[in-house]
Formats: sequence, structure tokens, C-alpha cells
Amino acid sequence: MRLFSRSVHPSLLVSTLLLSACLSEDAPTGPSSCSANCVAVLQGDITASRTLKSDTVYTIRGYVKVQNGATLTVEPGTRVVGDTQPQFAGSALFILRGARLMAEGTATNPIVFTSGRPVGSRKPGDWGGIIIVGNGIVNRTNVNTEGPAEVSVPYSGGTNDSDNSGSLRYVRIEFAGYAVVADAELNSLSLYAVGRGTTLEYIQSLAGLDDSFEWWGGAVDGRYLVSYEAGDDHFDWTEGYKGRNQFLIAFQSTFIQPRTGAGFVSVDPQGFEGDGCNGGGCTSGFASTPYSMPVFANFTLIGTGPGVLAGGQTGGGSAMVIRRGTGGLFVNGVVARWPTRGLSMRDAFTDTLFQRDSLSVRNVLFAENGAHYDPTGSNFGQQAKFTAAGHVESPAATSAVSLFTMLASSAAVDWTPSATSAARSGGSGAFTGNRASRTAGFFGGAMVGTTYVGAADPTGAKWWQGWTSYAQN
Repeated sequence: MRLFSRSVHPSLLVSTLLLSACLSEDAPTGPSSCSANCVAVLQGDITASRTLKSDTVYTIRGYVKVQNGATLTVEPGTRVVGDTQPQFAGSALFILRGARLMAEGTATNPIVFTSGRPVGSRKPGDWGGIIIVGNGIVNRTNVNTEGPAEVSVPYSGGTNDSDNSGSLRYVRIEFAGYAVVADAELNSLSLYAVGRGTTLEYIQSLAGLDDSFEWWGGAVDGRYLVSYEAGDDHFDWTEGYKGRNQFLIAFQSTFIQPRTGAGFVSVDPQGFEGDGCNGGGCTSGFASTPYSMPVFANFTLIGTGPGVLAGGQTGGGSAMVIRRGTGGLFVNGVVARWPTRGLSMRDAFTDTLFQRDSLSVRNVLFAENGAHYDPTGSNFGQQAKFTAAGHVESPAATSAVSLFTMLASSAAVDWTPSATSAARSGGSGAFTGNRASRTAGFFGGAMVGTTYVGAADPTGAKWWQGWTSYAQN
């Protein structure tokens, strides 16, 4: 969060239009599929269920809202682009409460939401991203989604943490995000009060302007999530989020300049940024209930190393910022190359959750960070609090690169632990007791406790290969 722009989006068109260069099933008449090179425009409100076909490239023009209980189905291999014309800056896809997005690609045929500009000229902020609003529970009252005031919608007041907003599988979201005003930004994937009936797995955010993944309350679970080159935070949660997530990768090597007029580089970019509740509508401040109580397991968070953060980013550069009353379980992770901190716990109330065992950080490998913990006398994340937590601090000579088979800013990146990597061990093993109960029912079974740390099994499948991509433009 916290990007700055004075851009204002033009007034919305309220009718749904589909403009096609050749006939398709989505057109009023014609055969069931296009012959070749079909293009179409999505604009305004979608109030009846429909399917986007893989033989057509669709352009999101302006703020498109799926509502009225409609389901938008996207076929494997479909390409959807954001309109980059100045008058449609921030074009975004909204899935409103009661509607569903069924975007299920495959490892060999992923669905791609991306910039409408050609490769080589793409930038963060080329379009607005995907916003999903569910009926889950949040701990804040009378709040609307972030983004332009004229299109924001309420998301508080939900009652069903099992709500279903659809399914995203093997999906890439590229060069998204839009910063209309401070603290009201669109992210690559924004998840408001999304319930656990929703499926989120094998999703990548690439070079988004603001956060890659952000959760506001709700209880949706996720696994196999990848964030490359975030404009702000890679994974951000707040307002009572209690979902479980396993196998996550965040990689930051630089801060790509955003599209002119879309916003600016963040002043406080982090890996994890976790909040409980903050601002108006938090009836008990940081202590508002239900608490944020997520699970993040088997995460690999790789930062920029020194010398990359700009002078105005002095509040950023930490792998895990835990604050404002969030609890949670963070287990079996790798935190490396963050220039400021590996772990920073920011306030006294969050510290009380740690003391009550409502906040647990366990079995995390720290390497090549500017500092692994908050310095004595600074914040509440001092090393002494975590000495019995199963953490491993690699020797000073250990580099992030040495932990993995290949760590480089290329599509060939391999997150598998190298033959001598400390990440091959140090994990928790099978979850028992409170951990087992908190992770029960994860994707229909039990979340697996591992003997290794990080997102990649040393001897398992390279689950990120084939459907993810790496690019800076």
C-alpha cells in the first residue's frame, strides 16, 4: 500500500459491450468459435453468466463489474488484457459479492491477465488488476474497497466465511495495479472478505504497481502463490483475515518504475505486511475482533539485498512486518537478502498476541539480511523472543544464491534447495496439536508439515515451472 497519484478515472460506461473482430460464441450470432485472431472488448457491467473463449483476446476497458450472481468463466489459455488508453487508465475486473470468477487454466495452458502494451514497453500500472468481493467476515465496519471512489463498493458486514467466489488456478496477473490516491490503490489481486469456498492455487503476480496479493478479512485459503517484483508488498493482509496459505515465493531484485500517471514506487515495500485492524471502523483499534489469524507455511521470501532501496523507501525492506494486532502462524520459511530486517514486530498489542501464543513464528531460516530481527530497544521483534522458536541463522558467509539451485532474475530460476543448502532441513515435521487443528481441512485434507523449509521440496516437483514467467517490461 501507500502509493501516491492524483489521477482520476473518467466516468464509467454502464452498459456491457462486446465488440468482436470476428464472430464467436460470445457474439450475438455466428458460429461457436472464431477462426483465428479474434479480439473483443469487455466494458461496463456483466449481469449474466458468460464464457471467455481461448480463441479470442479480450480487452478490459474501464471498470468491468461482474454482479447480480453472474459467473464469468475463462477457458484455459485465454489472454485478457487491460486497456492502456489514457482515458481508460486503471481498467480493472471486479467480481462483486454473489458473483463468481471461474478461471481455471492448466500448467501447460495458463490463463494470462496482462498489459495491453507489447512486450518490451509494459510497466507496472498499465491496468488495474482483479478485485474479488465476497461475503466473509471482516473486523471493520462501514468500509468500501480501495480504488476510485466512483466505483468502490462496500465489503464489510459479511457473515459467511465459507462463501464461494469461484476458482483461480494456473493464472498469471501481470503489470497491474493503479494508485488513484494514497491508501486507495488497486493491486494485482485484491481479496475482500473472500470465503473459504473459493479456490486459489497456482497464481502468479508479475511486476504489479502495488501489492501482489492482499487480503481484507475473510478466510480464503491459497497455495502455490508466486510474486515477482512487487511494487509494494508481496503478501499483505488485514481486518481479520484467517485463511491458510502454503508454498509461496516472493522475489524482489529491483523496483520497476511505474507507468507515468499510474502512481509511484512505494515508500515502504515489504515481503509480508500483516495488520489486525487500523483506521476508522475498527471498533477496538488494533484489538478489534475477530483478530487477523492467518497461517503461512513453506514460504521463500527473497529481497533485493543492499543498495537497491531508494532514499524515500526508508520504511521498507523488511521480509516480515507484523503489526497492528495481527496474530498468525508462520512456519517452515526462508527469509533472505532483505536489506532492513528479516522480522519486525511493530507494536505492544501485537507483542501481547505473541506472548499469548496467538502469534507464532517457527522454523524459519534467516540468511543475508541486513539484520535478522529488530535491534534491542527498537520495536518488539528482538532476537531474544525467538531463540527457542526453531529458527536457524545461517553463517554470515551464506548467501541467498547459495541456498538454491539457481537464483537469478530469469525464467530459469530454480527454487529447489542446492545440494548443500540449509533449507533441506530445519522444518517442523508433521503438524501436531494446535497446528494440526488450525490447518485441518486445508484443500480438503490436512496441511502437510515438512522437514525442509521454504517453498520447494528438495526432491519434489518444481511446481512453479511451466506456467510462471519472469519479465520486467
